[in-house]
Amino acid sequence: MKTKLTIILLLFLSTAAFAQKIKLKKGIIYVNKKEVLSYEKKSYGNEFVIYELGTKNELIIDIFNPNGNYQKIFFPNQKKSMEMRPKYWNKSLIKWFIEQGILDVNGNFNKDKVDIFIEKYDEKITERTIIRN
Repeated sequence: MKTKLTIILLLFLSTAAFAQKIKLKKGIIYVNKKEVLSYEKKSYGNEFVIYELGTKNELIIDIFNPNGNYQKIFFPNQKKSMEMRPKYWNKSLIKWFIEQGILDVNGNFNKDKVDIFIEKYDEKITERTIIRN
């Protein structure tokens, strides 16, 4: 019985560690009620751009392509991108980036995690489409 309780407690604590409260309001991204980044929605809401707070330095650009039903995540400073089926958008996207170490709770961008992130999640959707045609 103690073992089950210990496992449940450990699962709860590990989940709580990633349970960041994300809020998007008036172009500002708040993590745990602290302003950390800014954002802008463009292209009729199909483009979500994340900036360093107080600047127009683009950290991440997420573009949803409704025709192909995929999203492209672009890291402009690293000149790298990836494609995947829609999974995350807005708040859930920020939370995912924090969980994966791309962003931290203070809004810092970790460029060293980008390659691993792309390797794990890139579905190469347009590349596969070109090959099939």
